[in-house]
Amino acid sequence: MQVLYIHVPAQILYGEKDQLTSLATMKDFAEKHHAGLTVMENGEHWFHTEEQMAFLDDWIFVTKF
Repeated sequence: MQVLYIHVPAQILYGEKDQLTSLATMKDFAEKHHAGLTVMENGEHWFHTEEQMAFLDDWIFVTKF
């Protein structure tokens, strides 16, 4: 298994209804890498609806990278 190390501040946006990656996996990853984690209610793995894209735009604007 390839090991990934993040050496810069990171933020993760996760969709609550993601069917490819579990929330537990994302929480574990965020904790291990000291990354922020935002969960979008009713979001999916791929953000594609107008509502999801608006959420993404807002998240990018307010998130400190």
